[in-house]
Amino acid sequence: MGVLNRTPAPIDADRPAAADLLRVLAAWAVGAFHIWQQSWFSLGSDHWQRAGSIGVDLLVMLSAFCLFLPWANARQRSEPLPSCRPADFYRRRAARLLPAYYANLLASFLIALKRHGWSRALGLDLAAHLTLTQQLFPRSYIGTLLNGVTWTLTVFALFYLVFPLLAPLCAKHPLPTVGALCLVQAGYSQWALHQYGTGEYALLFNQFPAFCGVLAVGMAAALIFAELAHGSWTVRFAPRAACTALGVAAFVWLDRCMRLQAWAAEYQQFQLINRMPLALAAAAMLVGFGLGLTLPRPVRRVLSWLAALSYSFYLWHQMLAVFLKYDLHLPAWSSDTPPNQLGDTVWMQQAEALYWLAALAVSIAAYYLIEKPAARHFKKTAQKMHAEKAR
Repeated sequence: MGVLNRTPAPIDADRPAAADLLRVLAAWAVGAFHIWQQSWFSLGSDHWQRAGSIGVDLLVMLSAFCLFLPWANARQRSEPLPSCRPADFYRRRAARLLPAYYANLLASFLIALKRHGWSRALGLDLAAHLTLTQQLFPRSYIGTLLNGVTWTLTVFALFYLVFPLLAPLCAKHPLPTVGALCLVQAGYSQWALHQYGTGEYALLFNQFPAFCGVLAVGMAAALIFAELAHGSWTVRFAPRAACTALGVAAFVWLDRCMRLQAWAAEYQQFQLINRMPLALAAAAMLVGFGLGLTLPRPVRRVLSWLAALSYSFYLWHQMLAVFLKYDLHLPAWSSDTPPNQLGDTVWMQQAEALYWLAALAVSIAAYYLIEKPAARHFKKTAQKMHAEKAR
């Protein structure tokens, strides 16, 4: 991707810009879906808005790719595998995710308290969210009074829980490990599909076992990327350009998957059945662009910045749009029925713009006021602990 020249820039095997690109695309898709649900305003890519919830699948795959990439690179370079003491790994993951999440949870709780008042149900809901177990309880999952999008953190938390065991296993025995994960997803999905048409299915199709194959795809993509990124062919223009073309083809495939998902008659059933093709398309795009021609430095910087905002954006965009629409009635409306349901296209356009701008503004504020200061604090704390142990 990027400027065409006969001496392509070296591949960044440790942090490919393609990962930032996919992160931004996936977060945009989820945001487009949830904001469209409130505004009903079409951006011209209806299938990405209608099927944007699938961006969660892409984020799960990408998380596996990024976390496992150091292991894949070490394996390819014949270096010692990274140290992965569970306590250290969990501490780093908690420092990365929890400050922004708990700040968002506090805001969500205060809004829920204002709307509904205190109740035992709200207390239990809050307890589940505090412990990242909300997806394990129906009332805190599909019936939550808090921020509905945070169910994905249960999936990530369970993945992080097993990662210190999974990473060395996959580095040493990749095919059996990847195959076992795919079998877990296939078996679970077949069982869950038999529940389709019952109230239980909505609780099942996004549980952790239904993403195990997606995680396997991400780890396999990291292995393939590491294998190819260190070859001598990377200094030649033609094969790098061919990888870029493969990335474009994979994006076209991904776009087709999204289109099929958007217009599926049985949306949730189709999603579970086609989760793996979607993950494979996204992984092919990630590897193709990661091995392809590089983007200009200014573009990479912007992409890296947008990717850095994606976590806060994911946390805030939906609850903010709902709060603006129903609690503050913005853009202004006063009838009993929201203007989008009355076909008010001017209001729909204003709402779309307002909800996107508000989500981006709050995401930027949360990133610079919460995420970055927290990261600096925990980094200093870790350095002090390491220094004390070295004495």
